[in-house]
Amino acid sequence: MLMYSTKFEFRGGEKIEETVSNITNEIMVVGSIYRNPDLIVEYSQYIKSKYDFFDEATRFFYECAVTIFETRSQALNKTVVVTFMSENQERLTQYKLLRGWKTIADWMQLAVIDDFKNYFEVLKKYSLLREYQRNGFNIEKIMSHKLFEKFTASDIYRMIRSKADRINTVILTNDSAEILNSNIKDTLHHCMEAPDMGLPIPFPIMNDVFRGLKKKSVMAVGMLSNAGKSRYMAKLIAYITLVRKEKVLVMLNEMTVEEMRYALITTVINNPEFQQLHGINLNKQEREITLGLYKDKNGEFIYPEKDDWGDVTEPIEHYIERVSKLSSEYNDIMHIAEWIEDQTQGLIFTKDVSMAYDDKTLEFEIRKASMTQGIEYVFYDTMKNDIATVGDWAAMMVSVTKITEICKQLNMFGYLSIQLTDDANYIEPDELVSNQIANCKGLKRVLHTLLLCKEIPPNKFSKYGYVASETDWGEPARHDLNPNKRYYAFNVDKNRFGTKPHLLFEVDLNLNTWIEVGELVRK
Repeated sequence: MLMYSTKFEFRGGEKIEETVSNITNEIMVVGSIYRNPDLIVEYSQYIKSKYDFFDEATRFFYECAVTIFETRSQALNKTVVVTFMSENQERLTQYKLLRGWKTIADWMQLAVIDDFKNYFEVLKKYSLLREYQRNGFNIEKIMSHKLFEKFTASDIYRMIRSKADRINTVILTNDSAEILNSNIKDTLHHCMEAPDMGLPIPFPIMNDVFRGLKKKSVMAVGMLSNAGKSRYMAKLIAYITLVRKEKVLVMLNEMTVEEMRYALITTVINNPEFQQLHGINLNKQEREITLGLYKDKNGEFIYPEKDDWGDVTEPIEHYIERVSKLSSEYNDIMHIAEWIEDQTQGLIFTKDVSMAYDDKTLEFEIRKASMTQGIEYVFYDTMKNDIATVGDWAAMMVSVTKITEICKQLNMFGYLSIQLTDDANYIEPDELVSNQIANCKGLKRVLHTLLLCKEIPPNKFSKYGYVASETDWGEPARHDLNPNKRYYAFNVDKNRFGTKPHLLFEVDLNLNTWIEVGELVRK
């Protein structure tokens, strides 16, 4: 193995000035990645093979690993790697010249995954030195320094910072400044060609106010505990996947995956947006679904056969067959279930993060979803402090800021459900503000859009009305609240994209129907 050297090297019999390198460390980096491919999620955004790998072999195997991880498989075993190499003759030839899987296996054996952070730091250090050298800087004094082995890339940059700002930008951050007052006319023409709108949602007023679900932005929706924030999120997820055919990542730390599945099924059965697609118009409560209860033609539930002690005696296969014969409701719902499975294949990716929802875990899951599945819409229920920082509002601010930065960097839309404080119970539905956000009212500062929602109790219906257009072209009309309905006030507390109205939703949590009826007004 080659370590870094100082002056010259020989290639093909030709003596040339050597570029500083540490190929042994490059091997450790690549070997670690093949042993633990998840390192790609965390570090590939910082590793730039063009700059960071001096050796052609390490660069080749690294680039192949990233491509396989992003497009083929998250397992980098021999079968997957050989299959990938065989798909392209030029790539296969290079693979064989480098001794193929034997080289990878040797590197994997040498690498110590727990030391990867140190490998990465050394990789960036030598990358930076090479770029300085290519730009005419004398790096001999740095390399001969008695503390050179302890230097980090940032240490080296600080030593020659006055002459190296541009190089540091390329190597360490990959960012460059833009001139704000340039391309103004092109920007305006681009908006004429493609208006700056996000993904449409099934709520016309809200869609207009927020300009859809815009990428590079984060929305938060706050409700009291047990008020339906997860169920509201389920409707958005169902609409994005089933109607708009976009992939989503759903991270959960309160509801289980099974509970979210129940909410999704109930949503698709009962909401008109989906009934138009699957063609079946019926109402079915989530409770009945979870209890496995279906009605016959007379509207009576069909129960399994039981003995005198109340124990079920009918085999489940027989019970299902009997229900299928007696219940058209059952058959309709099974048809909808098949439709959901068919329409959402490869669109909804769910991750239970209840055991670990620290910043590092959340970032890893979001980056992995973006990198490996091309997901652009991420939902997180419920936003809360890391277990290690419970009660620390500043830590929660850091978490939301981190998610906002990731969504901006990866061109994603982020959605957070948040919980309101108990004192929100004593505040009028249309007067909620960010002070009622549990743990951290300051979250408002880093969000792009914020909705605070609360049910309007029936004894206060007389205080409110709502304004809605009778037709697409008619004048808005004022309406009273229907005493037989259940209503939620949706207060737009922050909106970087427009106005901040109060919206009114007609809600049925048993059916998980959420219907925007108009703008809430006080009488």
